[in-house]
Amino acid sequence: MKRPLYAAAGVAVLAVAGWMIYQALYGSLVFFILPSEYAQNPAQFEDRRIRLGGIVANDSVTFDNDSLKLTFLISDSLKSLPVTHHGAPPELFREMMGVVVEGHFKEGGFASDNLLVRHTEVYQPDGKPIDNEALRRALY
Repeated sequence: MKRPLYAAAGVAVLAVAGWMIYQALYGSLVFFILPSEYAQNPAQFEDRRIRLGGIVANDSVTFDNDSLKLTFLISDSLKSLPVTHHGAPPELFREMMGVVVEGHFKEGGFASDNLLVRHTEVYQPDGKPIDNEALRRALY
């Protein structure tokens, strides 16, 4: 008589524990996407913490030394998105460099609270035009 009661209680405890583990793991997931993936379905990424990867577009970087506000366009050669980051940029940060920004999509662009520079082993001599496709393959 008590055995079915214990079995039901055990199943309930396991179900609650499984649900708690799922919630903890899902809550800590951070998706990595490209600007073109965001453009395909922006609603999917609302209210989510995201890692957005791409290349810093030419002539798009502005930095205010007083407020430490950095703005730039991040591109995957198909789509570009504006990014705002508060804080000093990493030393290797520059145009046409691969970056990963972490944060949230807000109206008007992406609000970053973490900025990482992705550098590759691709050597580019000074004065030679950058091969965007080779850089893209190396980063993704």
